[in-house]
Amino acid sequence: MTSDAPLRRCACCRMPAPLAALHPGDIRGVGVLIGLCARCNQAHDRLPHGTTQKRLNAAARLAAADTTRTFWTARFPDAAAAKLAAHMLGHHDTALKAAAALGWREIPEFR
Repeated sequence: MTSDAPLRRCACCRMPAPLAALHPGDIRGVGVLIGLCARCNQAHDRLPHGTTQKRLNAAARLAAADTTRTFWTARFPDAAAAKLAAHMLGHHDTALKAAAALGWREIPEFR
């Protein structure tokens, strides 16, 4: 991560944190890519499905409306493009180029 850039924020809890997980999807016809921190990703494993879905829906609404580029979010023409971007970010051969194309200077690390 570059030292001059502020840390991006989790789309779910809105706290500054490194990227730990990606969730592609769509809301109102807009493809979105939602980035979560490790804390939120682990919380979603423990929370009931309904609560997790509400949190992800709120993060998707944020992603669809975010123009500040301070969150781990991206918008796409459709859900398939968001899913493709998530797969490209998750693959070691294409992760750096995909992150650069999204304007994410930070290198995504997945566990």
